[in-house]
Amino acid sequence: MMHQRGWLRSALMGLAVTGLVACGDGAAPTAPTGVDGMDKIEGVVFYRERMMLPPGAEVEVQLQDISRADAMARVLATVSQVPGGAPPYPFVIEYDAAGIDPRMRYALRATISLGDQLMFTSNEYIDPFQGNPVEVLVQRVAEPVQRETAVLEGRRWLLETLAGKPAARGAGDVPADLQFDGDAMRAGGFSGCNRYTGGYSRDGASGRGGALAFKPMAGTLMACQEGAELEREYLQMLGAVTAFTLEGDRLSLLAGPEVVATFRAE
Repeated sequence: MMHQRGWLRSALMGLAVTGLVACGDGAAPTAPTGVDGMDKIEGVVFYRERMMLPPGAEVEVQLQDISRADAMARVLATVSQVPGGAPPYPFVIEYDAAGIDPRMRYALRATISLGDQLMFTSNEYIDPFQGNPVEVLVQRVAEPVQRETAVLEGRRWLLETLAGKPAARGAGDVPADLQFDGDAMRAGGFSGCNRYTGGYSRDGASGRGGALAFKPMAGTLMACQEGAELEREYLQMLGAVTAFTLEGDRLSLLAGPEVVATFRAE
């Protein structure tokens, strides 16, 4: 990236150096923080395409805790802006240094969106504590992703297959099901024994279908003689989902390129 250093230095002129210590594994910085306990990450977002962003496009950068492989990333701080001109686009994220745990793993994620359409996203791991300035390359999404959830809403989705096999029915001979609340960004239903609920996200991009990820689910605490094994496999599947596809009244959930569950609309 040596050929880019000139414009990176120009874009970052005037940003103060905070002295974060580089941590190759995404661990917490060890440099002293300010008296208010806040620290900063400074850097630039850029892309290599020879194009200008349309008016109103927004650049967003998040500091995330990605320690749990089986759960959604936890957003610690976010900064967004409607930039002018060509990249690079400088950013500064302030975060609570006391909230950084050296045992955890952290990352930066950047996106560029126009309204509900995702245009660019970062696809590689970016260590936020590698030392300032941090350079975040975003890749253009092949086709703008419409972040709509209405197609999932207003329906009760009944589980048909799980891990490529016909799904067992739960307690009381009732199938597991899934429903989406786009206003609250919550999903829930019956998991085989208990009722469950939790958040979901449509952010990001997927190589196949629309991006979809479920946050950790909470449930009731009933004990069932039937449906317990279905519930365990079903909730574990939800934690691995990265995308979905819709074909008429059929919903498929994917983990990477693999279809892990299918549903039909009631």
